[in-house]
Amino acid sequence: MDPFSPVHQPDEGYSEDPLNPQDSSALLASLSSFQSPSELAIWMARNASMFPISVKAELTMALLEELPTSTIAGIVQRLRPRLYIDFINHLPAEICLKILSYLDPISLVSVLQTCRAWYDLALDRKLWERLYHLEGWKVLYKEIEAEEKNVNENINNSISQMQTTDGPVNKVRAIMSDDDEDMEMVDSERTQVSKDSFSGQSLFGSPATSFSSSRRAITPLGDVDMSNYFSKGKSVDRSFGPNDVRAKRKAPDSSPEPTMSAVSAQDPAASLRSKLWTWDTASSKHRVNWKYLYSMRSRLESNWELGKFSTFMFPHPDHPEEGHQECVYTIQFDSRYLVSGSRDRTMRIWDVRTGRLARPPLVGHHGSVLCLQFDADPEEDILVSGSSDSNVFIWKFSTGELLQRITRAHRESVLNVRFDKRILVTSSKDKTIKIFNRRPLRYGDLGYEPIGSVATTVKQYGYEPDLAQELPIKPAFTMIGRLDGHSAAVNAIQVKGRTIVSVSGDRQIKVWDWPEQVCKQTIPAHEKGIACVEFDERRIVSGSSDFEVCIFDAPTGLKVASLRGHANLVRTVQAGFGDLPYSQIEDEAEARLVDAEYLKAIETGELGSESDRRAARRSRRANAGSSKPEDIQVFGAKVPPGGGGGRKYGRIVSGSYDQSIIIWRRDKEGVWRPAHHLRQEEAAELAQSQHAQGASAMRATQASLPIHPSAAVVHQGAAVQPPQPPADSSSNNQRIAGLYMAYIDQVVPAGVTALEHALANYPAMLGFHTYLQAAIEREASPHLRQQLRQAVTAAPANLQNGRVSRPRREIAVPSASSSNAATAGSSSGSTAGSQTRRAEASSSTAESSAAAQSSQQAPPPQQSNQAAASSTANQAQAPVPTPAVPFQAAQVPAPAHHHHHRHHHHHHPHLTPAENAPARVFKLQFDARKIICCTQSHIIVGWDFCNGDKELEEASRFFATID
Repeated sequence: MDPFSPVHQPDEGYSEDPLNPQDSSALLASLSSFQSPSELAIWMARNASMFPISVKAELTMALLEELPTSTIAGIVQRLRPRLYIDFINHLPAEICLKILSYLDPISLVSVLQTCRAWYDLALDRKLWERLYHLEGWKVLYKEIEAEEKNVNENINNSISQMQTTDGPVNKVRAIMSDDDEDMEMVDSERTQVSKDSFSGQSLFGSPATSFSSSRRAITPLGDVDMSNYFSKGKSVDRSFGPNDVRAKRKAPDSSPEPTMSAVSAQDPAASLRSKLWTWDTASSKHRVNWKYLYSMRSRLESNWELGKFSTFMFPHPDHPEEGHQECVYTIQFDSRYLVSGSRDRTMRIWDVRTGRLARPPLVGHHGSVLCLQFDADPEEDILVSGSSDSNVFIWKFSTGELLQRITRAHRESVLNVRFDKRILVTSSKDKTIKIFNRRPLRYGDLGYEPIGSVATTVKQYGYEPDLAQELPIKPAFTMIGRLDGHSAAVNAIQVKGRTIVSVSGDRQIKVWDWPEQVCKQTIPAHEKGIACVEFDERRIVSGSSDFEVCIFDAPTGLKVASLRGHANLVRTVQAGFGDLPYSQIEDEAEARLVDAEYLKAIETGELGSESDRRAARRSRRANAGSSKPEDIQVFGAKVPPGGGGGRKYGRIVSGSYDQSIIIWRRDKEGVWRPAHHLRQEEAAELAQSQHAQGASAMRATQASLPIHPSAAVVHQGAAVQPPQPPADSSSNNQRIAGLYMAYIDQVVPAGVTALEHALANYPAMLGFHTYLQAAIEREASPHLRQQLRQAVTAAPANLQNGRVSRPRREIAVPSASSSNAATAGSSSGSTAGSQTRRAEASSSTAESSAAAQSSQQAPPPQQSNQAAASSTANQAQAPVPTPAVPFQAAQVPAPAHHHHHRHHHHHHPHLTPAENAPARVFKLQFDARKIICCTQSHIIVGWDFCNGDKELEEASRFFATID
């Protein structure tokens, strides 16, 4: 097709008209004046305008073919103004940025590749910041501001350290100044752009545009990963690596060379920060590189789409003694901390980066910790926990100090707690919701008293008391409201502003106005009890015992989507719809359009009769977000089917008693589909396997070093380094450890029966747990590996239950981790079987789940930390006997037994169900980069979608969760 046909009209700046149009009819008359060939050139110059266009084109090409290249270049230079109008060179920067702001990312990348001047302008940081938010992504501005301040302070400190003489300082200032710089390399046909043409205020609100012609050098597009927009599948990974040759030139928005070298002297990660931070000439300091953030977020989202992740677990595989003793009911995490609450009546605060405990466990509840919420911000610094003992505790998060007890907050188990800056809300199995003020209240403050009372005018007698001064102040955490209305346990609540949303075993969702203490709306949501809820003021998402995840339009209460994929109770859910800045307006318009198409289909008879439609509704045909008229279940909602929002990056993650986690994503038609299925036991196994491989590699590199029996246990996570044995026994201990490792290498390949026999006869093998697991992982058959793990798991229980008749001959391994873990094993071993049986027998409904959490709390046997420490000390000082391995049984005589051997079952480390049996999912949470869940197991597992990418890990700390 002709590129300039009416279908493809050129813009107003382009014209097909010749410069000097003339009447072509005069051409014939001019031919009569042609007399000789010598007059040909003069005649053609005089009459060229009268030739037909086709003749002109052929004649021009014939002439150009006879010209030298230098002459053709000059002709092209003269013709360029007619063919290209470079508005960047002629318009102010603000207008140019306004034009570029209408481009999508793909088009903007094309602009970057056009020429140097266009590239410089397209690097404007506010332009990329706007594009970032238009994708529905958010950032943690507090984190960015704090890190920008830190980076600039480090640079200033490094420069101040150079002020020993004036020379170096002047040199640095001269390098950082714009007065002496290389001239820009410009195309020969292009006009040099002055600095003034791009100065002034940025169109998008920065103090001044971050574009400046003073940034001369041009960086390749290596750190702009746009492959996700061009193709699907594995090709989305295509991006220039940090060592790509195209990324070696200095970026126009990068910092001066000496400045970044100063940063490198203080921070080894400066090679990454050189991409994350950009020099802003307007503010004369380093700012975050929004173009780079956009690229990294796009790469992270592609990992979510493709299911590319690494796994991790709490406790760290090297430190199993730090973990909970029983199942974990609830978790919450932020960028630095994870807090978990367990059936063992404790809460643990973990360092997310290391997988270790940040401080000792929090103890105080007399029942299972069923729910919690914390805010580590120094301005808040609070942790709230609720328990099956009916109490609510308020802790100081930074220190673990118990600030206040709300004893008997409810008559039965506290199932959920939620707070904002004004109130704390609790829900319970006793069917009630209670509201407590977080700060002292005076008369007139919101929540001091219900504001729905009718005002009456009284006659003034000259005295107008100030009730705020006259009436008493309500102290913090005073109950200021109670919401009654549910007919079963209130399993979950959410708080947003004045609104509380609650779900219950009575199958209903209720929406409350807490200052008024009235129920504004009741939604008959599910056919069975509801276990969990999410609320973002536009939508309500719930999970139920009917195995469904449902999405409701919050203003109208209409169900706009039903997600079916689980085979049991949906116990926990979190949703992020990826709303764009204009999503609410577009969603309402789309909802009206869908309703109009549905009503039109009814009028035309496309959907059958009314009885047919009623029969379809009775069949409960689920609609996961389809907008087709035949799939519509309701009309009149404020959001379209599926819930609206940004379809590209929205996600819902749900966990169930069917032992699986589903990540739901929307397809091109907006229908929610299961994108990935995750399982806790697989994640734990993978995390342990990766760690075992790393441990084996580390052991291989240290094979030439002296081996001590305690070293094997220290690798398993001893919190305290045991004392070294006497020098004359060190060689013997080294030999013993080597014998056990060699024996493990022989027994594991021999099969399950041989391993069970070896563990029964030589239980000290359990002290080399990490080495044993590494040997199991080397087996090729997954089925055999599973059987071997089960044999290891069953060994401590068999020994403790007296199923081994022959005397045990074991090595007393001096390890704090062994004693602590063994104590944990002895305390939980007696209840593990009954706990599992009770869990399996419990109902799949939400109300029975709540009852199981509150009424089946068998307290674990009490044990003191002093006793554990004493046992650890005794073991550390015990002599090390020779293991009774078959091929070395008679080399060293066995020593006499000591008094602590009557508790010899404490010497066996507490092993996870070897590791990992399938477990019901109790609670999950996701942020921008990871998912973490707790289950019926005492291990907490997570999936990190940075997938070991160091650049992503560096940038992801600024990414906010999609909500």
